[in-house]
Amino acid sequence: MALPHPVRIAHAFGNTRGRLQRALEANVDMIEVDIWYRRGDVYAHHARRLNPLPILADKKSSAHEFPWYAFPIWPRYRAWAQVRPLRLGEILRTVAGKKHLLLDVKGRYKGNGSTDFAAAIARTVREHDAASWSVVCGQTYSILDALPAAAGDIEVRYSLEKPWQWEAFLAKMRADHRMRQVCISRHFLDEEKKRLLDEHGVSRYVWTIDDPDTARRLLDDGAHGIISNDLGLLAALPRVDGTGNNSDPRT
Repeated sequence: MALPHPVRIAHAFGNTRGRLQRALEANVDMIEVDIWYRRGDVYAHHARRLNPLPILADKKSSAHEFPWYAFPIWPRYRAWAQVRPLRLGEILRTVAGKKHLLLDVKGRYKGNGSTDFAAAIARTVREHDAASWSVVCGQTYSILDALPAAAGDIEVRYSLEKPWQWEAFLAKMRADHRMRQVCISRHFLDEEKKRLLDEHGVSRYVWTIDDPDTARRLLDDGAHGIISNDLGLLAALPRVDGTGNNSDPRT
């Protein structure tokens, strides 16, 4: 299933079963999922786990829903028991190629943890024949660096929002001609970075865009994909069909 332009990406809609179903029924191309590694398996959630307890905690956000049984722990933060944890395997079975997935790796892992996480992603994606519709991104570069050896057929996109990440990506890009895709924060993207990425043919997914005018400006500037919390905004983005003609849902 080839992706159209621009790619419409539903931010954090893969983190719960309810939001995943909403995104599958929506007019979007890709669903973003925050994934974590624990004891040989890959789990989906944005909230941090308060190890060793099976408790998740997160702050209030339009992108991340609290279950009804969440309780306050300090201002804006809630915690809740991790009931019926959502695993990557279940997500892949549910999606079954109907949409693409953007798997955003989370966490820092000691020892061989990053390599083990990459291997678990590769194994789970392979078991569900999902390599052609799954992309792995994130800011834990040790996991992304390990993924090509585990599964060279899965696309990797380095996520950029800090100067050191930009410098690290430039070094990787210059060393490997295949490194031609990124996810990048709209607050970090400027004219100089855009120019350099364009010169090297690097496609970019830009996060997190919830304003229609900002989304259209970014597309005019050459963004390849828009990551948004707003399903309606994504559905309204103008498209380019296979002939290169513009298609605007507003007209």
